[in-house]
Amino acid sequence: MVVPPHKTAVCSAAGDTQRDHHIQVIAQQGRLAWQKITGYNLRNYAELAVQRYKRIFGNTMKARALPQQKTEVWISVSALNRMTNLGMPASVKV
Repeated sequence: MVVPPHKTAVCSAAGDTQRDHHIQVIAQQGRLAWQKITGYNLRNYAELAVQRYKRIFGNTMKARALPQQKTEVWISVSALNRMTNLGMPASVKV
């Protein structure tokens, strides 16, 4: 799991931890480049997909048994993918 360091983070005395490496990369290349290098932006896409799923279909499943839950999720995700492929709404400031 990659957690972005705070904007005011400084390297530790040892200077050889993963966090220190992240701080150095951010200082040299910038935060957006660091996100692409570490794949942090993909985490955002996954969180957004789960948020959409829960907003449309709810937090709980209707089925009780596992095989029916798998089918319910498969149908829900298929519907969500179809809606996403049709296009996201274009918001325009009026």
